[in-house]
Amino acid sequence: MSIAAASRGEQGPHPRLGSQGAESSQSTHAGQLPVRRLPGQLERLNEQIANGLTERHGIQVYGFGRPGVDTGTVRDIVRAADDMLAKYPHARVISVEIGDVEGDIARAFEDRLPNTGLIGTRIAFSEKYATDPELLSNDVSKAVQRGHFAPRAEGPAYGTIVHEFGHALTFEGRSAAVERADSHLLEHYHRTYGHGNPGGDLTESYENWRGQLSGYSFWKGGDFHPTEALAEAFADVELNPARASEPAQVLHKMLVDTAESKWRKEGLL
Repeated sequence: MSIAAASRGEQGPHPRLGSQGAESSQSTHAGQLPVRRLPGQLERLNEQIANGLTERHGIQVYGFGRPGVDTGTVRDIVRAADDMLAKYPHARVISVEIGDVEGDIARAFEDRLPNTGLIGTRIAFSEKYATDPELLSNDVSKAVQRGHFAPRAEGPAYGTIVHEFGHALTFEGRSAAVERADSHLLEHYHRTYGHGNPGGDLTESYENWRGQLSGYSFWKGGDFHPTEALAEAFADVELNPARASEPAQVLHKMLVDTAESKWRKEGLL
């Protein structure tokens, strides 16, 4: 699923998460000479790091050997994928790649697993941001500061992959979570807070409560965007378990429960 600014109709840049650049192999400390590397050495290192995902999880990796890709960003992408796949090993992530992702920092989309009738998720990370960790860090920091993204306790690339992994779990449930997201939040709100106003109209108070979700969870006009709300809620809870908002916790649990229900039906749990 995309979090493209264009599709949302929002103003200004809407980044994703990438590396903060602190680990960039191209950076140097004051007073030190730059590290000299043989041609292609960094590209081979980045590919080697990414290939670990294939060795550990059997997923495909593409584009990590592109010239100029920041090694710190690669490490964060791989670390996030490792962590999520370790926690949710039945998620059908087919590949993680660096490539052209116009209008986004990253994007998740469905594809068919080779030689099966099963659907999986491909996660693509923008080459533009993978090669410019400073731009990535600045854009994401600004988005978090204005509430467009939920707080990110990890670096931008790490948080981006976690968000996209939320989309992967949505795909696992065949969009059942998307269809139920708003009604599920409303039911929770009525059960938890409705006793204080029996028979009354809770619309305004509910919308204020739901508004604790990040700005990316809503369309420009303020309407609820369930697809992105689920991915943002997933990221909020995974990255900030002690500080995630109550609506985010409700959506995260529903998303995970929906995916696990599918896995149980398939005999995976």
